[in-house]
Order: sequence, then structure tokens, then C-alpha cells
Amino acid sequence: MYHQGRILSFWLVAMTLGVNVNKCSKKKRGRVAYAEAFRKVRLSTLIVGRRRQSSRRRIWVTKRRLVNKKMVTKLMQLKMEMEEIREQQSFIKEGQRKVKERFEAVESECRNLHAETMIIMKQSVWSRLRLGIMFQILKARENNDFAKAAELTLALRELIARQNQNEQALEPSAGASGK
Repeated sequence: MYHQGRILSFWLVAMTLGVNVNKCSKKKRGRVAYAEAFRKVRLSTLIVGRRRQSSRRRIWVTKRRLVNKKMVTKLMQLKMEMEEIREQQSFIKEGQRKVKERFEAVESECRNLHAETMIIMKQSVWSRLRLGIMFQILKARENNDFAKAAELTLALRELIARQNQNEQALEPSAGASGK
């Protein structure tokens, strides 16, 4: 039955392709006609099959090209986005560097101000001591206690000499930190 179905389909294909098997001589009508017609049908189906394959291949190639184009455009977009991100990151790094420099400048200014306030505090302590001794000298002179006034004057001279020594000792270190 399978064989008959195959022959029937062969005759149908042969008729659609225009192969006239009946024109063959009676001798050839048998197997030879069948073989010739089958060869023609087979060649034509191969050609048609190749056309189908080539059209399928063309479709596949065009699809692949479209996919490749899409991938290339996406890659270009990603590269552009990465470049933008890189620029933003460099901008952020530059900003961070500037902020760090400003912060360090503020810190150094703070250290300088702290050192200056310490110097001012020491000077104010020395000034208070001198003013206190001077006030005591004035009181001693008012009370006509010249011996006590002489002692306080000597103490004032020693205090001023000590203050000058401390200032001279601090000047080189203050000059080094200021540079």
C-alpha cells in the first residue's frame, strides 16, 4: 500500500510539473518511463527545495544581520553610557579632591588659630601677672613701703626676663610651623 501511495504521489507530482508520462512509447511506459519521470520530478523538486533553502537562508541571514545591527547599536549605546558614567565619575573624583583640599586647608587654619589663641592666652596671663605686680608696686609706694616696692620691681624685672626667654624659645618652633 505504501508503494502504491508513493507511485500515486509521483504521478501527481509529475502531472503538476508537466511531465507527460503517457507520451513515452509502450515499452518505456513501464519502469523506464517511471524512472525518467521520477528523475525529472526529483531534479525539479531538488531545485525547488534549494530555492526554499536559499530563501530560508536569506531570511536567516537577514535576521542575523538585523540582530547584529541591533547588537552593534546596543553596544554603541552601552559604550556611550559607560563614557558618560566615566566622565561623571571623574567629575565626582575631582569634586572630592577639591573638597578634601578645602577640608585640609580648614584643618590647617584651625590648627593655626588654635596655636594663636594659645599664644594670646599665654600673653594675657603674662600681662595679668605684670599688671598685678605693677598694681602692688603702686600700692606699696602709696603706703610709703619702698622696700616692698623694690622687691616687687625686682620680681617684675625677673618676670619680664622670663617672658622674653619663653618667647625666644617659642619663636623658632612657631616659625617652623608657620612655614
